[in-house]
Amino acid sequence: MKKKNINSIFTQTTKAKSLTVHADLFKKQTDFLNAQNLAAKNLTAQFFDVKNLGIKTRVILLGTIPGLVFAIILASYAVSHIFGVLNQSLQDRGRIIASQLSPAVEYGVISGNKQVLQKLVQGVLSAEDEVLTVMVVDNKGKVLALSGPQLPSALIVKIRQNNLTELNHSKGVIFTSPVFRSLVEIDDFVAISGEETKNNSLYKPAIGQIYIDLSKHASNDLKRNLLTKIALIGLIGLLFSLLLAWWIGRNITKPIQEIAYAVNKVGEGSFSQTITENSSGELKTLQRGFNSMATSLKQAYESMQDKVNDATKMLRYQTQHDDLTGLINRREFEARLERSLKSVHENNAQHVFCFLDLDQFKLVNDTCGHVAGDELLKQVSLLLDNRMRDRDTLARLGGDEFGLLLENCSLSDASQITNALLKIVRDYRFMYEDKIFNVGVSIGLVVINQGFESVSDIIHAADMACYSAKKAGRNQSFLFNAGDVEVTQRKTAVEAIADITDEIDDKQFVLYCQPILPLASVAPFTSALPFTPHIPEPQHFEVLIRKVGQDGKHMLPTTFIPSAERYHLMPNIDRWVIKQTFSTLRQLLNKSNEQCNVAFSINLSGTSLSDKSLLGYIREQFAIYAIPPQAICFEITETAAIVNLKNTINLFAALRKIGCTFALDDFGSGMSSFMYLKNFDVDYLKIDGSFVKEMDSNKIDHAMVRSIHSVAEAMNIKTVAEFVESEAILKELKNIGVHYGQGLFLGAPIPIKKLLENFSLLNS
Repeated sequence: MKKKNINSIFTQTTKAKSLTVHADLFKKQTDFLNAQNLAAKNLTAQFFDVKNLGIKTRVILLGTIPGLVFAIILASYAVSHIFGVLNQSLQDRGRIIASQLSPAVEYGVISGNKQVLQKLVQGVLSAEDEVLTVMVVDNKGKVLALSGPQLPSALIVKIRQNNLTELNHSKGVIFTSPVFRSLVEIDDFVAISGEETKNNSLYKPAIGQIYIDLSKHASNDLKRNLLTKIALIGLIGLLFSLLLAWWIGRNITKPIQEIAYAVNKVGEGSFSQTITENSSGELKTLQRGFNSMATSLKQAYESMQDKVNDATKMLRYQTQHDDLTGLINRREFEARLERSLKSVHENNAQHVFCFLDLDQFKLVNDTCGHVAGDELLKQVSLLLDNRMRDRDTLARLGGDEFGLLLENCSLSDASQITNALLKIVRDYRFMYEDKIFNVGVSIGLVVINQGFESVSDIIHAADMACYSAKKAGRNQSFLFNAGDVEVTQRKTAVEAIADITDEIDDKQFVLYCQPILPLASVAPFTSALPFTPHIPEPQHFEVLIRKVGQDGKHMLPTTFIPSAERYHLMPNIDRWVIKQTFSTLRQLLNKSNEQCNVAFSINLSGTSLSDKSLLGYIREQFAIYAIPPQAICFEITETAAIVNLKNTINLFAALRKIGCTFALDDFGSGMSSFMYLKNFDVDYLKIDGSFVKEMDSNKIDHAMVRSIHSVAEAMNIKTVAEFVESEAILKELKNIGVHYGQGLFLGAPIPIKKLLENFSLLNS
């Protein structure tokens, strides 16, 4: 019976062998799988955080990551479940071996028959491959039987102290079970259950202890094989999923990549790019839509390119041509002139440059308005352009100035061309509304040679030649020659204004004044002493300006005024004169306790009359210096008044309300003097000195002075005769009845500072 029970123990333990595994190893493996699962989730999160993944990559990730996560979860569940079963089986097996061996060794422990006990434990060790050690001890701890390596005493002590039934160690698990004395005879031994044994132990004293050391080696091998197979299956499944996802992604993304490639090409400007419509469903719709879009873009691009080309041509044309006349503009003309000058220095070529300036443009522009002036420029440009050779360049340089570049042209041919242009313009009549104007042109010619270093030198030389042509009588040409007197004078005049800046001061200009005397009170000349008339009326002076030269000498206005007017410097000069005159009068008033009876006449240029801000400036100066407006008379030349007719009338009306007076200077020099005189509300008419200076010997001049005075008297206007330079002229003027006179015979110009210094003598 005892042998039968022992075989029963061996049979049950063998059945449980294939499912045994260690609980500690299971815990380590499950922790490893959980860590892998977490790593996979983190990797997935990183992938989906990347915003720049390609479509194919996203499809592959979409196809593989969920499967991978599912496989990991499934494998984790399977392993943990199987490992749990194996661990539980291992524990059950150890308990079964220990509990069934305990009653079998009861007899040997009671009898002390070590031979029987040794045979039993040796049989267990031989029957069970995974059993490392079987040891039986009595209740005093004495070893009665031992099969296998001796168990460490420390483990035995630990088991006893903690009353353990199981103990894990590095190589296996130690199971222990007590040996109790049974009330039943050995021959009638019947195995009782573990629960019954536990209950009976309360009544049965323990007579020994069994220790069984069960190896974890087989269990670990089984787990490793299981993990290897699971990993291999998962890897194969993942690889298959990757291949399948790659194939699906390729089929999906290839058309999309083709579309993306085509879109990039279109973005680079290749609008002829198309896609083969070889897909189906939505992708085919997308391909078809792209091809339609590409076709539309190509057509739109071609249309837009045509417009861009047209706009580019127009822009290029506008940058090279004048908007008003359609001729070459100044910038392009200077570029061509630069190339011509370069060819002269490099190839010894010969070219001629002509500077053209219309003679009557300002009269037309100011009389009829800017619209008429623009129309005149367009018509004259057309006249000139029709006579140009193909290789010549006609340009508008600005205002009424034109440039003509005659390339590879001799001086004789250039003279013929300019003479033809002079005749065309001379014969031309400009009609605007009910007015007809004769228009002339002055031309300055320059032969471009190696003596010129820059384009500005050429233009400057031609400008001086054109000025000489105007001074010689207008409507003619003049050839530049560096040694000519006219050119030298013109150059001197231009150089005289070169240092004029916006901030004019006493270092640049100085003021003079010349008396204007009432002729009725001038005593006859009876001695050789200087003429010093008694002046009972308020003393009147004309303010004159002088330019301070580099040598300190004072230059007459005729040397710099024309150039200053040409280069639009006169408005600043006029303002400086107004300010200095007002300041002088203020000083005189301060010295005389506001009792000064001096009046000043101030000349205004034609360009100042066109300045709409001049009136505000004059009012501002009156407010600053607090001088009586009745002490100021503004003089305007007849020509300037006629050219700026509307502005002059408005200025006269505004300043007259303040209390200022006005004089029309150089009257009689124009051809329409009497016709325009009725338009001006003036106080004084200054007879042009060209009629006065020879009136004592020239009957025509005498008649002109008499007629001008007669008309002025009829209009209740006082007359002033200029250039009174002799007693004979003075006598004739007094006979005619001219009211005032001005000239060297009556008093030479003196610096205005001397007037301040001699003020006490002046009022004695």
